[in-house]
Amino acid sequence: MARQTTEPWRGQKRHRDGSIKEINGLIYARIQYRDELTGKRKEKLRRAKNRRHANELIKEMRNELSQSGQLALESDQITIRQLAEKYESLKLVPATYQNGIKVAGRRSLGPAVSALRNLVARLGDRKVKSLRPSDIETYKVSRLAEPVEILVNIPDKRGRSERAAAPKRVLRRPRKIASVNRELELLRALLNFAKGEGLINVTPFERGTKLISSAAEVMRDRILSREEEVRLLAACVDRREHLRPLIVVAVDTAMRRGELFKLRWNDVDLETGKITVRAENAKTERMRVVGITQRVKAELTQLWHRSPQSQDELVFGIVSTIKNGWKSLCNAAEIQDLRFHDLRHTATTRFIRAGVPVTEVMKITGHSQMSTFLRYLNQTNESVSESAKSLDRYLNESRADAMSAIGIAIVREKH
Repeated sequence: MARQTTEPWRGQKRHRDGSIKEINGLIYARIQYRDELTGKRKEKLRRAKNRRHANELIKEMRNELSQSGQLALESDQITIRQLAEKYESLKLVPATYQNGIKVAGRRSLGPAVSALRNLVARLGDRKVKSLRPSDIETYKVSRLAEPVEILVNIPDKRGRSERAAAPKRVLRRPRKIASVNRELELLRALLNFAKGEGLINVTPFERGTKLISSAAEVMRDRILSREEEVRLLAACVDRREHLRPLIVVAVDTAMRRGELFKLRWNDVDLETGKITVRAENAKTERMRVVGITQRVKAELTQLWHRSPQSQDELVFGIVSTIKNGWKSLCNAAEIQDLRFHDLRHTATTRFIRAGVPVTEVMKITGHSQMSTFLRYLNQTNESVSESAKSLDRYLNESRADAMSAIGIAIVREKH
């Protein structure tokens, strides 16, 4: 059995300062403290060269605990799970606003919390200091190999599948690299948090290996054609009638789905033809103003007359989702592979085709980075044809100028 002896440090109380502990002839510095989460008493040991060194280590550990907290003290033993608990309690909290500007927290917690759960489930028991780039590569490969499972309703004999109690079946599809990248981005933020807390000196993402490859992501380029738009709006009748103004506003303003759902009547000025997107509702957390077209004005005017006419009411009255209604609408219009977010792509592309300057379009759509904005620009059959025609005009004009120059040179040579 190991021989252990413990003596108080410099005559002070053991629980307040520390002690020197001898185990099998080896000397350790020892302090006791209470766990920040459970309140239980814990102890921390560090190997010392001698008793004088042990006294220095006790001071060092006490300073770490008082200045940086429990995480820094336990940095050599702390796991991804423990780090994630601390990160979630501090960072993954509802957004707090002052004067319409976010000063803390996150607007959308669901995706981040879900990604954190996936990380902890697979890496939770790993020590933070032991995590290597190869471990993250292994995580990425294993996540991509796991298919996504989706529960869908089984249609009844009449082809309807929107019943709440309808029987379910599981659909499986390959997991997208973009989804895995979002998890890796959260892992990077988690490890940067650990670095900021002094738990590690460098993260695996900083060791020269590119672990997140955005170039591998497949960018969606689906936009709504004019003919599809006519069919989509024509199908907005009966129980789907409420979707018509939502679609018109989306395709003419390029507003995001969340911005539309949170839009209130006091954000709409029909007289001046402007919609204000509040900072707390915008993804970029910046307020912007969007102009409205004549048909948007007509739709909103009709909607206002049918509403309770309260400035604080939601414009579209949507508090959850339109997932089922959107699916039903696309089926009725016989339109496939169209997502609501594609309307934003469509609007952005139409602004450019209409000749609106790129910088102005970015202000309208709320993009702050050109690289992100360019992902929303899509080629259409019309734009491809126009590009070819523009090149033809340029080549013909250049050829004519060249032939004219040659003719002038020949005439000069004869004279």
